[in-house]
Amino acid sequence: MNRFVRWYNQNRKKIWKYIAIVAIIIGLIQLINYFYKRQNEKELRNADIQSITNTTMINDNLNSVRVDDANSSLTGNPISEGQKTQVGIIDNFISFCNNGNLQEAYDLLTQECKEEMYPTLEDFQQSYYNQVFNNETKNVTVENWISNIYKVNINEDFLSTGKYSKENTIQDHITVVEKDGQYQLNINGYIGREEIKKSKEQDNITIEVQEEDSYMDYQKYKIKITNNSDNTIVLDDGVNIEAMYIEDDNGIQYAAYTHELSKAQLTINPRETRELEIKYYCRYGSEKRIDKLVFSRMILDNETYVTLQNKSFYNRYGNFQIEI
Repeated sequence: MNRFVRWYNQNRKKIWKYIAIVAIIIGLIQLINYFYKRQNEKELRNADIQSITNTTMINDNLNSVRVDDANSSLTGNPISEGQKTQVGIIDNFISFCNNGNLQEAYDLLTQECKEEMYPTLEDFQQSYYNQVFNNETKNVTVENWISNIYKVNINEDFLSTGKYSKENTIQDHITVVEKDGQYQLNINGYIGREEIKKSKEQDNITIEVQEEDSYMDYQKYKIKITNNSDNTIVLDDGVNIEAMYIEDDNGIQYAAYTHELSKAQLTINPRETRELEIKYYCRYGSEKRIDKLVFSRMILDNETYVTLQNKSFYNRYGNFQIEI
């Protein structure tokens, strides 16, 4: 103890000098952090004020919908001038539906959306308008999900009815498409169509992937199969429900809706050409890229296959992969 006291007395000026330097450094760090925190709070406050201002300005130009936030819910980026125009088209569509102007609302849909979901005005009325609006005025909020896709919440007009329930909210994703200088809509979770036109020949079989229709919850491909062989083929033996799939650029596989396809649909006779639509369990993603479509257990000789009691002895399977 005496040694420590003697050492302290001999070095106390240096010790307190170092302590003072450390205290000053800590104080400076805290002061800098304080100013940075205040600056960040100020920037966040200004950003919030700007976002509120932008949202208010957008809503001032709308009739039937309300924008909750002038930023994308996924990217956080502010809504652009082009996206403000797109919101206006959605506003027109909701206004037509709220006012019962079904023909005008139907005319705003893309040709692809009509073909896929509502081939006639009557289909649109029965399958969409009656289910969503049903001769009522709806309270609608719009939020940019990403790019030209918008998340739309449709609820009862609680200002007039006096009641509100989240359970009654219908959520939709509406995509705004520009074609020939005109804006049109894909509704009810339908994103859009892309022509593929990729084909491959193997084992005297030609498969062409014609087009892809994207939905929020799944992908659908239209394909054409030509069987140039002398045997009946079956696109899938039904043993492994994941044998028919698409694969993205990260190697992730998405199985087909095999339960929606009958054995007859998957069977192609010799010299026959057939078109087929196949859905896949693949939710839409703006960055997702599908690389190939695969039939990994194609029966190349169904005449022999059906004669076998024990199907495990069959070995003439085709593994058909088409890069798309």
